[in-house]
Amino acid sequence: MERSRRVEPFEQILKQPGVSLSFPRDPNSEYAVGRIDTSPCRLACPAGVNTKAYISLIAAGRFREALEVVRETNPFPGICGRVCVHPCESFCNRAQVDEPVAICRLKRFVADYELQHPQEPAGPLPVTQKEKVAIIGSGPAGLTAANDLIRKGYAVTVFEAMPKAGGMLTAGIPSFRLPRPIIEYEIDIIKKLGVEIKTGKKISGRRAIDKLFETGYDAVFIAIGAHKGKKLEIAGEDKYEGTLDASSFLYQVNLGRAPKLANRVAIIGGGNSALDAARSAVRLGSKAVTIVYRRSRKEMPANEWEIEDAESEGVKIQYLTAPVEILGRNGKVTGMKCTRISLGEPDESGRRRPIPVQASEFTFKAGNIIAAISQEPDLSFLPKKHEFDISKWRTFNVDESTLATSRPGVFAGGDAVTGPNTVIDAIASGHVAAQSIENYLNSQSLQQASDSKAAAKTSSPGSLDQLTLDSSSTTDLRATSLNGSGRRPDEFEIKVDIGQNRKKLRADMPIMSRSARIAGFDEAELGFSETAAVAEAQRCLRCGPCGECFICVSECEKTVSVMASTDGRRDALLRLPPEITTPNLQSWPLDGILNVGRRKPIPVQITPTTCTVEQEICRGCGECVSVCEYSAPMLIPKPNGLHVSIISERICRGCGTCVAVCPSSAIVQQYFSEDWLLGKLQSMDQTKRNVVIFTCNWNGTELVPPDLEAMSQPDANLIFIRTTCCGRIEPSFIFRALEHGADGVLAAGCPTSACHYSFGNRHATEHFSKVRNMLNLLGYSPEKFQWTWPDKNRDDGFIEAIGLHLRNMRDGKSCSEFVDENKTRAVTDA
Repeated sequence: MERSRRVEPFEQILKQPGVSLSFPRDPNSEYAVGRIDTSPCRLACPAGVNTKAYISLIAAGRFREALEVVRETNPFPGICGRVCVHPCESFCNRAQVDEPVAICRLKRFVADYELQHPQEPAGPLPVTQKEKVAIIGSGPAGLTAANDLIRKGYAVTVFEAMPKAGGMLTAGIPSFRLPRPIIEYEIDIIKKLGVEIKTGKKISGRRAIDKLFETGYDAVFIAIGAHKGKKLEIAGEDKYEGTLDASSFLYQVNLGRAPKLANRVAIIGGGNSALDAARSAVRLGSKAVTIVYRRSRKEMPANEWEIEDAESEGVKIQYLTAPVEILGRNGKVTGMKCTRISLGEPDESGRRRPIPVQASEFTFKAGNIIAAISQEPDLSFLPKKHEFDISKWRTFNVDESTLATSRPGVFAGGDAVTGPNTVIDAIASGHVAAQSIENYLNSQSLQQASDSKAAAKTSSPGSLDQLTLDSSSTTDLRATSLNGSGRRPDEFEIKVDIGQNRKKLRADMPIMSRSARIAGFDEAELGFSETAAVAEAQRCLRCGPCGECFICVSECEKTVSVMASTDGRRDALLRLPPEITTPNLQSWPLDGILNVGRRKPIPVQITPTTCTVEQEICRGCGECVSVCEYSAPMLIPKPNGLHVSIISERICRGCGTCVAVCPSSAIVQQYFSEDWLLGKLQSMDQTKRNVVIFTCNWNGTELVPPDLEAMSQPDANLIFIRTTCCGRIEPSFIFRALEHGADGVLAAGCPTSACHYSFGNRHATEHFSKVRNMLNLLGYSPEKFQWTWPDKNRDDGFIEAIGLHLRNMRDGKSCSEFVDENKTRAVTDA
């Protein structure tokens, strides 16, 4: 066979900027096309919650499954659904049409749905590891780490100084924003997994940390939060009764020990704690509650919606004002002396620096002054002489990637490291700590946790300023960890103008009346109804790749298709929006022109991957009917009384699920045909060893030049053929590859736990076992065919499998795979 000229694959072309697709039948059409990157809402979430997946499930009415998706990365959906600052919504592409999707409130909805439709939570998980872990602090960082570690098989004990678990969730957030039963319910789920939480147990003393190790703990995570209120550092602050700090005040309120307040109360500060303190004071009966803030509203760090809620409840905000002295009489606070402020140049925080205005002092009357200027960790549990590196802000200095402290085996995270921060950031910190602790206990490098931390850092709003749907430069390590080899599958899409979507404003959150709200501490927001939640979820634009979600729902209107060059030598999966498959174009295959800058246009044909049934071999088992999310297949009776399946091509979305599950291989997915296979096999090079490698689209397995160099196999010509699922690789494909000169064939799919269709792995195993037997009967050498499931936790698993296959081909050994999902291994036949 003649040696073929190397052509640039579509996967490389479509990653370049400015690529477009036009259709001769529609002369006015030209559509930008390119790789689809992780959805911006998921990138913006520090914990990497799979937002698109759970919103898609809500849209389909699958509320329990949506909650399961949230809990994969966030053990506190009910809590975060109420108090998360939801950076995801700030980058929601729906805002380009009308308003962002109410992502946070939808998370709350599925958590509330579980409360209304209770199920018995999972029981204790088995402890499979000999090491034990101690966690100091039961806030969101500590409990997230505990949740992760118990699921990894470690015995975990959480020590909490307060009488109730929850850290700042319990001590710092008022119940009108976060009801106590919600906190208790979600903590109880973690406890029932086997995590031991000891409340009223303060770890302190000269040898406190040492004693934990001496009593059998092998690693410690310090997650004590930042509960100690900072001083105003002004005259009279400690002189009069009635001066409080917000942290202590909210702690007393939340644990049922609220102090009696005066009618006039002043809160100093501009963050969410200041607003929580002000709104709590209103509920405790104070008639005139004023927040005094030294900058303007624009610089105020509190969430805008919290400011609006406070104002609606009667809280006044006095901007550009700073206290200079606390005033009092007879030992009690009477008010404070304040000064007016003007704003200068921005300081290190990016906000304009407050500058006192000369001769502008005035007196502000108040019976209580509550300082809410910030908090810091309470480090009194440490002895005077300790080995920890502490910052000037009284926080732990740690390796920012792994959260390791200066003492081996001790990690710190959450507000104890960052200072006051958000709940979702604390959750992300807990995930990193758990991974670092596992690596430490297994004497492994902490770098794996570093990757997770790097992914969390890319989610900060500042790093997303340039994020667009057609960006090809954003790396999301959370998304890559979901597929079989740790690599993102390439997926491409026509980018239709988002503005073409019809406007549909987001659902309003029902809320109690003002008079009912301020009468007590009952939760102010009432939650979505099922109807409102489904309607709101249907506003989602489904940004991001299909492989990010791993869930097919009927709301997805895009058609999975293949764009192939007319010579059949290159192709790529392409998702078509409904605007493209309009009647004036829909005559398959679609003829198109791929325009790549100044290069010569490439004629292409686009074929949907819809499915058809070869009825003469259909057994009428109904498996396809039971798995299809779109109700495309149906069973019809034949004259002889038997049934066969038919598939409506109008309804079929081409996901390939029915192909993967069909036991008789009666269902054929368009395009993936003999002609397609023969076109791929044209790149055989008779001067080298030709190895055909069938890979699954969803696990992203594909080698790049550095990988090939690392394998040191210069005489190998690797021909990658990507399919929608290894479970639908027909035996004939393997035989045709061998007939056309392949020296070996490798099929690389996904482990069961990572399979896009869940049953594709099982179906592939059955197929491939039959192929092995048939090869033996036909006299082929047993080393010709191998199949493997690259380890989902190791980037090098795919490379290792190919290298092993090539060595076995060279040595004449038979190699099969197998089903150990934690390791990629090959078992050599005797």
